[in-house]
Amino acid sequence: MTIVEMLEKTKGSFSEKTAIICAQKTLSYDDVYIQSNALANFLVATGLKKGGYVGVMLKKSPEVVVSFLGVAAAGGIVFPVDYTQTLAHIQYILNLTKPSALVVEAEFQPLLSKLDLTCPEERILVIGKMGGGRYSPWRGILSGRPRGRPDVKVQEDDVVYLNFTSGTTGVPKAAVATHENIYWNTLASIEALNLTPDDIHLCLFPVFGHPHELFARPLYLGGTIVLIDSIAPKTIAKAISDNRVTCMMGVASIYQTLIRFHESNPFDSNSLRVPESGGMHIYPSLAHQFRERFGISMIPVWGSTETMGIAFANPVDDTKKEGSIGRPCPYYQAKIVGENGEDLAENDIGEMAVKGPAVSAGYLENLEETRKCMKDGWFYTDDLARKDADGYFYFVARKSGMMKVAGMKVFPVEIEDVLSSHPKIAEAAVTRVYDRLHGEMPKAVIVLKAGEEMDKMEIRRYCEERMAKYKVPRVIEFRAELPKSPGGKVLYRLL
Repeated sequence: MTIVEMLEKTKGSFSEKTAIICAQKTLSYDDVYIQSNALANFLVATGLKKGGYVGVMLKKSPEVVVSFLGVAAAGGIVFPVDYTQTLAHIQYILNLTKPSALVVEAEFQPLLSKLDLTCPEERILVIGKMGGGRYSPWRGILSGRPRGRPDVKVQEDDVVYLNFTSGTTGVPKAAVATHENIYWNTLASIEALNLTPDDIHLCLFPVFGHPHELFARPLYLGGTIVLIDSIAPKTIAKAISDNRVTCMMGVASIYQTLIRFHESNPFDSNSLRVPESGGMHIYPSLAHQFRERFGISMIPVWGSTETMGIAFANPVDDTKKEGSIGRPCPYYQAKIVGENGEDLAENDIGEMAVKGPAVSAGYLENLEETRKCMKDGWFYTDDLARKDADGYFYFVARKSGMMKVAGMKVFPVEIEDVLSSHPKIAEAAVTRVYDRLHGEMPKAVIVLKAGEEMDKMEIRRYCEERMAKYKVPRVIEFRAELPKSPGGKVLYRLL
């Protein structure tokens, strides 16, 4: 099923049901259907060809969902533009895709004048107040257009969007996603997490993270999406209590701030039943604190740009193993391999590889990285992990994050687990530093809880009691906060 067919099916069953809630604005499934088709008809009428690229430079809003579905209905390929990046980064993406059209927030119009664009001005759609030029106003596009789909044949194996990797290890790569990829990931997550049409989904990840996760699950089921463009705990708490949110996905640091906020500002969280946590390792101490505070367990999951979303999940209603990312979701396979590609035994640490109909076939115009990461249908994740006797997987480290200290392997996660268990420490991140005499050494960056004091020796003694001496951080730095992405992930490259 294509995502265009998903919308038609859901609109037929839930026409008047609220599809999107964003601040004081709501859209029904009928509204989404009409608006996305209006956009699709405009794009086709102004010259968008099937397979043409359309960039989306928007904050989180109903227009994001409408844009994605409208481009899909027109047979186009949508991609998000991370407006927080440098001009050089944005230009690189535009040079790679050569977009036929752009949908932009009004406030980003000045940015457009600094970029080399390939699309005609009339195919630059502006949401909000126009700032000049021959751009097309969003409001005008939606009025007076045919309500039905344009006459474009959209198939399951058509590419529908590009999801760019974060680019932390170099130039960003564009993972190619088909309708089929999105369908199978959607079905997998629905089955793994026991989602229903009654669920209300709070979407926290930025548009340029996993854009299809903004809407694919509720779109398939007929559920409701709540969009907020802030990860401030006060905003999240209000959204949960006001909208009776049942499902949310956040990184560990978001749940950490939510716990602290709830301690001094209790809010109604009784509706919440599926609090997914992905994108970052969950420290055992955080899992315990969340369960004590909210009365339910966080659900650790794992996914990537290339797997279209979650590929592993802990069970919702069954035992969750501490520190585990869970077992493969339906329709996914996974294995742990050694340096020569051989399958490893239980609990041996190696690279995790994932396979399934939701996994991307490769990267746009990047044959070298495609061959490196995609082999015989398997996606090699660059994550080190292990698998236990019950089939549960455990993230250990990024391959690039593993250190060799005095010839011994050291994984940052195990040091972070120990540091985060200290009652005075709010957050901790471990990276590497280099010393001419000793080579690689672990460095800990620590954020203390409000009102707490510690010195470096106290931290070292705490670590020495709980780990081998060579793993104890040689360099310790205190900060008021850790650098994070808009989605809440720790930016290790800035430590």
